[in-house]
Amino acid sequence: MIRLSQNENPLGPSPKAMEAVLKQVSALNHYPEPHAYSLKKKLAERLNLEPENVLVSAGEVESLDIMIRNFVGEGNNMIVGEISFIGYRLLAKVFKVEARFSKLKDYKMDVDEILRCCDEHTKLIIIDNPNNPTGAIVSEQELIRLLEQISSGTLVVVDEAYMEYVTQVNFPDSPRLLQRYPNLVVMRTFSKIYGLAALRVGYTIANPAVVEKMEHYQAPFTVNGLGLVAAMHAMDDVEFVAQSKAANEKERRRLYNELKMLGNNVVPSQSNYQFVYFDTVDQRDHFYTELFGSGIMAQKTDSFGAENALRVSIGRAEDNSAVIDCFSLNSVSTKLI
Repeated sequence: MIRLSQNENPLGPSPKAMEAVLKQVSALNHYPEPHAYSLKKKLAERLNLEPENVLVSAGEVESLDIMIRNFVGEGNNMIVGEISFIGYRLLAKVFKVEARFSKLKDYKMDVDEILRCCDEHTKLIIIDNPNNPTGAIVSEQELIRLLEQISSGTLVVVDEAYMEYVTQVNFPDSPRLLQRYPNLVVMRTFSKIYGLAALRVGYTIANPAVVEKMEHYQAPFTVNGLGLVAAMHAMDDVEFVAQSKAANEKERRRLYNELKMLGNNVVPSQSNYQFVYFDTVDQRDHFYTELFGSGIMAQKTDSFGAENALRVSIGRAEDNSAVIDCFSLNSVSTKLI
């Protein structure tokens, strides 16, 4: 099967990371650093921050788990997009946290809608930027407007899992904004452009007081030793990251243009996937079935809040050609549904 359902890097993992992992195999009997201080230090230097600003976690999901479980509390609430990463609403449900769903505008989080959802009990606002599954971004100006108007007691969590794929110039410089807004929290990952999804390494940058509280709730050794070594070396693989970004940008543009020419509703994406929405759920299901029958795995977005859409990852050139061919062959038949 052509896996275009999980937004994985089609070029594979960082070569420098792979080489480092192979050299580390003989040390599998050793425990990793309890809170990944070496990676914290390297990330801080790269971001022009202090190690106290950085939390390393087992993917972004561990950080989200810690925050939603421990930072909201009974009687309070959190706000997420009505179409957004499935993990937010799942964790809120698991921990019995009230989640309020803010309507999107142009398939991205809208500051005015977020503010309308807020009250004195709002403890977290989570913005996936780019949005998952739509690929649309919130600009720096929009993020600043939210931070200026929101209570300092409300943490604004910006999930930047796909930020390395962004080419739009007005994307927020989040680490720089941390100095002005102590309630800003930024989450990133090594799973996407670095190609290390199987090793589960993410990181959060925030005010030291927030990081200290998160580390208090984090169990030791959650980030495995191979993941830490891979992340350390992947950060230095500048050529691989640039290659991955360039290939994605080229294929993203081609897939968007071809699907639009075939008459499909496609949101301009700043990530490594395309969001295609249909007039009816039946049309969506028809295309999903046809893609699957052609050996292509796409992602239905019902659990993300969009019942009539598909998220299709940007794959290799030949993978994307297969997607285009499938849509082309079925574009006429869907008119009858």
